[in-house]
Amino acid sequence: MAGPMEGIRVVELGVWIAGPACGGILADWGADVLKVETPDGDPFRSLGWLFQGDGNPPFDLDNRGKRSIALDLRQPEGLAALHSLLADADVFLSNIRPGGLERMGLDYPSLAERYPRLIYASVTGLSLRGDERDRQTYDVGAFWSRAGIVRSLTPEDADLPYQRGGMGDHMTGLAAAAGVAAALFHRT
Repeated sequence: MAGPMEGIRVVELGVWIAGPACGGILADWGADVLKVETPDGDPFRSLGWLFQGDGNPPFDLDNRGKRSIALDLRQPEGLAALHSLLADADVFLSNIRPGGLERMGLDYPSLAERYPRLIYASVTGLSLRGDERDRQTYDVGAFWSRAGIVRSLTPEDADLPYQRGGMGDHMTGLAAAAGVAAALFHRT
């Protein structure tokens, strides 16, 4: 689709919602987004059984407008294929935990040295630094609970807080897309 990011190539290594939501927005803006998945696929695909008929509307929402490829990044061939994609990319977008990216040589310092023009967009649940940087977390833990919002949206007579959807993940994806746009603007 034509748009302000036409000609921009994004390699997305993202799962579930926050990272893929950013990639979906970039695709809406015209970027060519290639989603890299494991051979088993993004785990978010597995929730399709929750919906009537074929498909998985939440997965489709966050992955609209993208192409997709399966690579086993634990194998040298898969990692080499990813690097050949990054060599021609403008943006690397990931919401994989920082330690996992470091182990594969896909952390910011490693990629910045190898691909100086590559914009590195990292969407994490907690932080790139500190004791919690490699903790796995999701929207309800990182956004709703830590901000105290879950409890304030739960009736006082409820035993447990109500679960909410990935609204924080979508806001995070939008903020990340704005950050990518700003970085592309700065780079030119």
